[in-house]
Amino acid sequence: MDALLTLDRLSVDYEVSDGLLSAVHDVSLSIGKGEIYALVGESGCGKSTIAHTIMRLSIDHNEKVGGQICFGGKNLLDLSDSEMEKIRGKHIGMIFQNPLDSLNPVYRSGTQVAEALALDGLSKKESRERVIELYRDVQIPDPEERVGSFPHELSGGMRQRVMIAMMLARNPELLIADEPTTALDVTVEAQILHILKEMRDLYHSSVLLITHNFGVVAEIADRIGIMYAGELVEEGTVFEIFENPAHPYSKALLSALPRGHKSEGRIAAISGTVPRIMDKANQCRFYNRCPRAGESCREGSPTFLSLSETHRVRCHPEGI
Repeated sequence: MDALLTLDRLSVDYEVSDGLLSAVHDVSLSIGKGEIYALVGESGCGKSTIAHTIMRLSIDHNEKVGGQICFGGKNLLDLSDSEMEKIRGKHIGMIFQNPLDSLNPVYRSGTQVAEALALDGLSKKESRERVIELYRDVQIPDPEERVGSFPHELSGGMRQRVMIAMMLARNPELLIADEPTTALDVTVEAQILHILKEMRDLYHSSVLLITHNFGVVAEIADRIGIMYAGELVEEGTVFEIFENPAHPYSKALLSALPRGHKSEGRIAAISGTVPRIMDKANQCRFYNRCPRAGESCREGSPTFLSLSETHRVRCHPEGI
């Protein structure tokens, strides 16, 4: 499969009062055309940082970024701000975590979606027709009326559909969905996931899905990358990760999933906390929480081991 997006040894360090905080370290992965790739891990493991770095959406401009982000034959980190503006929306779209905050409350929802279309030179009439078509694609009922609704007149699920329509308006090759079902009930969540999968098939877009919910991953993803403390620790197809997890952290995450019956016992918990990495010590970042940690884990940072053509794990052999 041809790679649409490739991260090559991506690192992101934030300047804080007591030094450099390592948010993302040495992450390499690729996303193929038409593929849904899920990035999974605990809150604070660097998933959203990767998404914002791909889009070059830094808030405080206090980060130091290393490595490469290759998209369409270009390293996005080398582009000027004006060049990057031409990439956002047109070639890479992003659905942000909270649709309640992502939409402007004083503008009608259809107007906000149509703003992107204006960049492509569509007239007001053409833009309205296109927005209605997009609303219909993302299964918003009565699209002709909903284009005139303000965000507060829409439910959370409807607002998330509007966000998806907005990001699909210019038919981007890559869609980044950062926790797209947060704060939605399970019924609406299932509908949103179904829409994302349908939109991938309809628009032939690739999707980078960022989540901590393994149920979401099992529903729509093709491949999974598992993050811990800023590092990619395991990568494989959905079947490889769910049926044969190799990294101790992956195993712990899957064992912490809710059981079908109470008789199956208590849900497992991962002891300890995610470390705050200030100095990049030459040791495994999961060392302080790993039940299989040995001397080699404390004295050396592991490299990736290939378990198959599609399955790899960042761990010392004795830990697998």
